[in-house]
Amino acid sequence: MSRILFAPETFNLGETSRGVEVARVLARRGHDVLFMGYSPRFANCVRDAGFALNLLEPSLSDADADALIAVDQGRRLRHPFTTSMVRQRVDSELALIRSWRPDVIVIGTTLSIFLSARIAGVPLSYVKPFPLSRGHLAHVRALPMFAGNGRAAQMGNQLAGTLARRLAPRIRWKPSSFSRVAHEHGLDLTGPTLALLASDADLIASPFPLIDSRPLAAGEAAVGPVYSRSDAALPASLSALASRSRPCVYVGLGSSGNAGLAHRLLSQLGEMDIDVITSTGRFLDEAARCSLPDSIRIFDFLPAHRLAGLVDASIIHGGEGTVQTACASGVPFAGIGLQLEQRCNIDECVRYGNALRFTPADVRKGRLPAIVTRLLTDEVLQRRARVLRDIVNQFDGPSACADRILALARRN
Repeated sequence: MSRILFAPETFNLGETSRGVEVARVLARRGHDVLFMGYSPRFANCVRDAGFALNLLEPSLSDADADALIAVDQGRRLRHPFTTSMVRQRVDSELALIRSWRPDVIVIGTTLSIFLSARIAGVPLSYVKPFPLSRGHLAHVRALPMFAGNGRAAQMGNQLAGTLARRLAPRIRWKPSSFSRVAHEHGLDLTGPTLALLASDADLIASPFPLIDSRPLAAGEAAVGPVYSRSDAALPASLSALASRSRPCVYVGLGSSGNAGLAHRLLSQLGEMDIDVITSTGRFLDEAARCSLPDSIRIFDFLPAHRLAGLVDASIIHGGEGTVQTACASGVPFAGIGLQLEQRCNIDECVRYGNALRFTPADVRKGRLPAIVTRLLTDEVLQRRARVLRDIVNQFDGPSACADRILALARRN
């Protein structure tokens, strides 16, 4: 029996749910699983799946979690990882590692674990998306830094791809707070930034690298889709939609959305002759909910994978798990990437032919109804979505991850 410690950032729904899916497989095989985190935001995602979760100090406040999301989306530069915070995190993580003694640590974007695991000598496995991985950056031709679809945006994205391909392996910058704490523990952080962020087994949980057999960097392996398949049932109030007489559209913004965007999307969809199901309820206050028509059914959380067969299209933010869920449903989607990785995920599907990409400018100009109409009527989009569903559902990403993690445990 191996001991596997999962360390996602628990304010990030996508990586927390990815960890849960892999942990389920390991637990079924008889291995010991424990989760750790700092934010209580999606703690129930772990506990409801039956796993123990240690919330460590210093607790990550909602304000700090929102700040990290804003940094990730390029809306701010200052992050909350002060030297004091990183030092406390590393101390907490080392205490847990030394008391529980895991054989492998499975991470998301919990950056402090890159220090703690190396200080403690415990191997790391990183279940991650393909965008911005070492394999992606080594061959990228265009990076969607600019959300627009015009010629200027295309040229800017091609330039960004060229610069990333040439410069990313040479960048050696690390936040000063991480460098100071590493130095205090005798950990050498010299070398490229990408090397610091690489684990002993980077598991690429995106479908297209596996479908296309793309070249990956040393230490990376394509495992296929890993997305939330919660045991929770759909609300009983949705059962009537099984015999719906008009189209039904799902709207999901994961942990990256905000109140303004959610309300604007839903308001425009409320003007259409369709039913809408949304899991954006946690972004909406009572006044915002009351301003929307009865055709919109609002929930704080939904097991989105269970909507397959109930919805005809999706409007999503482009997170890895949300895109994979949409692909597995067999219906087309439109994505509004809120940060670089999400735009990369959406663009993969646009190239394949099962998705459309839209921008905040499209929302401001009231173009969402036309985009949804195309999703509901374009036979090419719908056919490609069905083909991709059949391909994606052939893969068992969580089991492939478990195999790689256990192999890493045996080597150590």
